[in-house]
Amino acid sequence: MTTTTPAPAGPRLGERLRTGFGLLGPRHPRHALPVEQADALTLPIGDDGVVVGVNSEGQPAVLGVNRPTPYDMVLIGGLWTAQVMALRSAATGARVAVETGRPQAWMQMVHAMGGGQNGLSVYDVGRVPPQGASAGTPVLVVRDCGMRPPRGRVVSGPWQSVLTLLPYLSPVAPRLLRQARLAGIQRVSPDEAAELGRTMGLSRTEVESLPALPDGVTLWCTDRDRQYVLTQPTDAEIGLLGTPRRMD
Repeated sequence: MTTTTPAPAGPRLGERLRTGFGLLGPRHPRHALPVEQADALTLPIGDDGVVVGVNSEGQPAVLGVNRPTPYDMVLIGGLWTAQVMALRSAATGARVAVETGRPQAWMQMVHAMGGGQNGLSVYDVGRVPPQGASAGTPVLVVRDCGMRPPRGRVVSGPWQSVLTLLPYLSPVAPRLLRQARLAGIQRVSPDEAAELGRTMGLSRTEVESLPALPDGVTLWCTDRDRQYVLTQPTDAEIGLLGTPRRMD
């Protein structure tokens, strides 16, 4: 059996305070956790980005909009979903620049967010100035320019993503879809669904589902992944934008 010699007693409290050591903290036993319980300390943190809704398993679906590399997105769907994405992107700290031929459709959002001083600005088609995106001030450019959007002056770049909204499948859609790293498809006609199936390599089940998608549901597609997402608005979003809808 071995013994240890106790350490010599240190100076008393009054002496420590006089010599500038400061206040002593509370004295209590150290906290201990059995190793088999260590997993209980993990936190349910998911991907970083904009929560666009929930997937088929009820888990949050997150889009990594703010990236250090160029990122192009296409949404074949309704204005409502694009506006929700713009609002939520601004809430993450991104500045949102909207290029649109229908500025009146965005004015309510501009006024609600402080008259353009709080992260969202609206420009005429072809009039978006350089945004000066950086890691500290990422930018989302929303192109709401109708069926045949012209080639944009402001394109995607480091910390500047571009979301192009198409109300329907148009002649320019195949080119935009080839360039995009992420595509969202909402309810379309059977003919449009068949064309998208050929362009994007969708499965037969996915093609058949597109004409029957409910309002607020989007099929988000990357090169390797497909995910149905239901966008559930908050009370504030309903008050500003109304309930989910495909048509405007």
